[in-house]
Amino acid sequence: MALSFAVSWLGVIVGNIALLVIGFVWFMPRVFGDRWIAYMGRPGEQLRPGPDFVLSILSGTLNAFVMAVLALNLKATTAADGVLLGLVVFAGFFLSYMTANTVFAKRPWGLWAIDVGHALVAHVVLAVIVTLIR
Repeated sequence: MALSFAVSWLGVIVGNIALLVIGFVWFMPRVFGDRWIAYMGRPGEQLRPGPDFVLSILSGTLNAFVMAVLALNLKATTAADGVLLGLVVFAGFFLSYMTANTVFAKRPWGLWAIDVGHALVAHVVLAVIVTLIR
């Protein structure tokens, strides 16, 4: 199997920025942030920029790069292709993993819903971006 890794770095960067913006909005205290922190067992804690965010940026870059590789090699070219790719990646990797993790770790289903909702939106938007910016 031969894969092309000749992705558009502009698409990867724009996709990563989109991931950061979606995460920032999703986890704002008045959106899902306060509930997410409470489900994590840390009520009253504030999410603040720091070393954790550096790891988040690096993870987002890897995520965007891999999604761009998939879009390129699957020959996705339209926004509809991007939506389908995002849904397939979300369901096959994130939904399945997060569901199993929630069951076995006995995590609250509310936490699952917040995390899965975020992953769904983030991956569909990311896939559309890296599909269209080639």
